[in-house]
Amino acid sequence: MNDTPAQYDTKDPINSFASVWRRVMLEPRPFFEGLPATGGLQPPLAFAAICLAIGAFGFMIFGGGLRGFVGLFVLGLVRLFIGSAIVALIAQQLFEGRGDYEATFRALAYSIAPVVVLGVPIVKYFAALYGLYLAIIAVAKAHSFDTVRAVLTIIGTAVVGLAVGRALHLGHWLHRVNPLLR
Repeated sequence: MNDTPAQYDTKDPINSFASVWRRVMLEPRPFFEGLPATGGLQPPLAFAAICLAIGAFGFMIFGGGLRGFVGLFVLGLVRLFIGSAIVALIAQQLFEGRGDYEATFRALAYSIAPVVVLGVPIVKYFAALYGLYLAIIAVAKAHSFDTVRAVLTIIGTAVVGLAVGRALHLGHWLHRVNPLLR
């Protein structure tokens, strides 16, 4: 029997972060299978914010500067909130997903775990790919559907995100704060 909590515990931030991060990274399927669909946004948001802060610090050290730190952290949080809404909408409307915004947000917040090494040259590309893999597992679990629908949901969300970014003329700014493009 596994005594490890199913989610980040804000009452024990250090031990809980290390334990949950390790489980997300090394045991993603069991982690997401055990993740409750409800329970509020605070624990997963706190986990995601810590991951983003660590990743943004690494990005700052490896050439992103203070602007890169702030950009990665803020953009990561904004993407989490808005992206969760887009994912939930696409999953529900196009692929008969059963999850709601809360379940989607909770799952995607934990799938951010690989961002902690996003600032490290070369490693960042593997981290991005692994993050994509985690997002697919998370969306499939949150919406109770297969991997194909999860992949299509993620692709649809990326297309919407790119279209919105282009419509708002954010391309140049987003390019400057994206560690994968530096």
